[in-house]
Formats: sequence, C-alpha cells, structure tokens
Amino acid sequence: MSSSSHPLFELPLTQGGALGLMPCPGTLSLSLAEALQQVKDWGAEAVLTLMEPDELVLHGVGELGHQVQALGLTWFHLPIEDDHAPEAAFDSAWATQGQAIVDLLQRGGKLALHCRGGSGRTGLIAARLLLALGWPEAEAVAAVKALRPKALSLPVHCQWLAQQS
Repeated sequence: MSSSSHPLFELPLTQGGALGLMPCPGTLSLSLAEALQQVKDWGAEAVLTLMEPDELVLHGVGELGHQVQALGLTWFHLPIEDDHAPEAAFDSAWATQGQAIVDLLQRGGKLALHCRGGSGRTGLIAARLLLALGWPEAEAVAAVKALRPKALSLPVHCQWLAQQS
C-alpha cells in the first residue's frame, strides 16, 4: 500500500494467498472505515484481531468487528494480552476459529491480522499460522522478522511458538 495509506506488510504464501500484517485499523492517520476499506481493496477475505475487547474500546475502535463484517469480510477475534503469550481466551477462540483461518489460507485466501502496533502479537500469530501451513519454525520466524523486525523479540513469545511446532 502507498505511504499515505494504512500500512500493511504482505507475506505471500505458497498456496497463492497472503498474510497482511498491520497495526490496528483506525488508530493511525486514517479512520477505521478508511483503513478497513483499504484492507478490503487489498483483497482480504478476513481480518484477525488479536487485541482484547477492552483494548479495542480504549483505542477508539470498539466497533471494529461490526465494521469488518459490514464490509462483507469475516472477522476472527483471538484476543491476547499485550506482551504476553496466548492464554485461555486465545485457546478458546482458536479451538472454534483456528481451522477456518487455516482453511482460508490453504485455499489461497488473504488474511489481514493485527494487534495494536502490528509487530508483537501480530508477528507471533503470523508465525503460528505459518507453522499450521507446514512451514518449519526457523523459516516462519525468518519470514515474519523480514517484514516486522521487532516481531518475536519477547522470550515469552518465542517460548510459546516453540511449543506449537
């Protein structure tokens, strides 16, 4: 996307689709509606939000899920507390939504995913999704870090990811 748009860092997948790693829509220079329209224009079929519900409200984007769905996109919400490894809320959401996310990617779809800044939780779950698609851990980490160098820098994230492979 252009420099005047909401940043989205594309990670192409061998299946033909892509992951789009990004900061939270509506928290930078564009409104929530404008940022989500750019995500849709990029070709996303779905948005994966990793922020907790109260965090969305705190940052003025409490209606994110509704706006994603109003654009005809699927909204997945797998909350993770900032600077923490995924816990029970994520595990519960993964149990009900994880396979649908992986299926979307396996059939060549595009998924935009975000946390607040687009590196920490976003990078962690992008790498987790790559593992689910059969990527070796080292390649998944390298691909994510090539796009978002600050991703996977917290020991708790690296430890959690290692347990997933």
